[in-house]
Amino acid sequence: MVRHMDAAMRAMVSAVLICLGAAEAPAQSYSASGEIGYLKEWEIKGNLAKTTTRLGADYLGRVTLRHVGLCSANGVEERLAVVRLKVSSSRMEGTLSMNDDSCRIVASASSGLLTCRNGQGVPINFSIGPAVAVGQADQPAGK
Repeated sequence: MVRHMDAAMRAMVSAVLICLGAAEAPAQSYSASGEIGYLKEWEIKGNLAKTTTRLGADYLGRVTLRHVGLCSANGVEERLAVVRLKVSSSRMEGTLSMNDDSCRIVASASSGLLTCRNGQGVPINFSIGPAVAVGQADQPAGK
């Protein structure tokens, strides 16, 4: 009986150590980038956290929209937003939420349409890049 308890205790300690080791694995972030607008006048960049689901993956994270069009008379305009996406093998759906609006994204592969309060059917090209460790996600490329 003592041997069974000893073996059970060792198994429980091993399970706890495995769980603690798994918790220390670095979180991963995925780079996201693209263009929005008929003339691709808005650039979108950020990092998204990924959650694998039964049907594909969910992505969530902050992005920066930067107006890169020629009509930026008052300098570069930037907006912060949050992206929430559900991605399957053939479709990407979600929202782009800013302080003053929440837009719906519907795309196949990497191109689709963005529907906001002030614009219906605005083209969006959006891609999710390779995973990077969270500590590296905010560093410039090449460092």
